[in-house]
Amino acid sequence: MEYKVIVSPLAINDIEKITDFYEAITIEILVRFLEELEEAYKVLSINPHFQNKYKSYRSIPLKVFPFILIFEIDEYNKEIKILSCFHTSRSTKKYPK
Repeated sequence: MEYKVIVSPLAINDIEKITDFYEAITIEILVRFLEELEEAYKVLSINPHFQNKYKSYRSIPLKVFPFILIFEIDEYNKEIKILSCFHTSRSTKKYPK
C-alpha cells in the first residue's frame, strides 16, 4: 500500500523560496528541480523506511540539487509528512523542531 505524501506549510514555504530562486536563473533549472522533487515524493510514497534517520526525523536527499526532504512517517494513517526542504549546507541544529 502506498503512503500519501503531505507537504507541511513550512515545507511549502521552503519550496516556494527555492523555486523563486531557480526561476530567476532559468526556467529549465526550475523544471528540473520540480521533476526531482516529484520523483522524491514518488519514492517516499512507495517505501519511506529505507531513508536516513536523524532523531525522530527521516530524510531523503534530492539527486542533483543540494537539498534534503525532512519528513515523518504516520504508520497508522499511511502518510508521509514533509516537514522541510532543507539545504544541505545548513547546520543540522536548524532542523525543524
